[in-house]
Amino acid sequence: MKIVKAETILLALPFECGGLPPWGWGGKPANSFDALLVRLETEDGIVGWGEAFSRMEDRALKQMIDDRVLPLVLGRDAREVTRIKHDLEFNLHNFGRVGPVMYGIAGVDIALWDIAGKAARRPLVDLLGGPHADRVEVYASLVRYASEDAVAAAVKRAIGEGYSWIKLHEVSVPVIAAAVEAAGDDARVMLDTNCPWSVEEALDYDRALAGLGLHWLEEPVWPPENYAGLARVRAAGNHAIASGENAGSLFDFVAMHDAGAIDIAQPDVAKTGGVTELVRIANYCHANGLSFSPHCALFGPGQIATIHLTAAERRPPLFERLYLDFETELFGRAAVVVDGHLSVPRGPGLGVDPDPEVVDRYRI
Repeated sequence: MKIVKAETILLALPFECGGLPPWGWGGKPANSFDALLVRLETEDGIVGWGEAFSRMEDRALKQMIDDRVLPLVLGRDAREVTRIKHDLEFNLHNFGRVGPVMYGIAGVDIALWDIAGKAARRPLVDLLGGPHADRVEVYASLVRYASEDAVAAAVKRAIGEGYSWIKLHEVSVPVIAAAVEAAGDDARVMLDTNCPWSVEEALDYDRALAGLGLHWLEEPVWPPENYAGLARVRAAGNHAIASGENAGSLFDFVAMHDAGAIDIAQPDVAKTGGVTELVRIANYCHANGLSFSPHCALFGPGQIATIHLTAAERRPPLFERLYLDFETELFGRAAVVVDGHLSVPRGPGLGVDPDPEVVDRYRI
């Protein structure tokens, strides 16, 4: 089980979202989404696939993982999943506990779990204790439309496709209200604001939104690690507060909980240390009365791993999928939402590998 090959593969997957290009991250917005794949191969030919969080054709991130993370994986025994994860984190902690290095470690960890499942000839969900569901309920995570008419149309379209849960990424009260009105009794609505406001501004918006019946309010405070500020919004009692997609480890969630900042923990498997760390976070949530609802703005192996993690929960949380129409799907029909649900793959490991033709066509 010695790891003899380790590489990253960067893909840019074109999509349509029914509106303006949704994100620029400081640069020019584009209608394409990264999948930064991590591919590990053992001496006996088992291939494991992982994913590191990536955006905007991030060649620099790919190079960093190739140069700093993957050389430390070669020659290791792939069965030593938690030991490899610890060694990578310990040896690289001076380069950051949150961000690019941790994204690379997360990608390695997911790939190691894929290898473990393939070696055992069991799906990942079985290694996590077995499934509590054979499919998971999905919420349509809409891009930001910034228009009452556009967001209302998107909400109605999603409901027509079978979604009963919808998440917005809006910051305008009238636009948010228009989406809630469009949903009516057909869908519940949650709101992710992506950390736009000071604490005082967040408190003002929290009050303004209080009558809309939002299922949760996500990341209303800048910066995301201002847990004391987030706790002030939560203490107002108007909304359940969700956060955690920008966290790096279990201990960030311990700090959030100690501050009284969150009701719903949202670790991202491709950011927050991989499958191993999300299992630890889930157990912490169960022991401390927090809801566990992983963030998933992913379309590579991280997406598939999150399906398994979700299905392994006794009460599977809602599964996030960005509401985008891709030019092609990396996993074919296996990751296509049907009637508001995704099926849990039952093949060994992640249960499905990236389509090699799609990889070749969209590789950067």
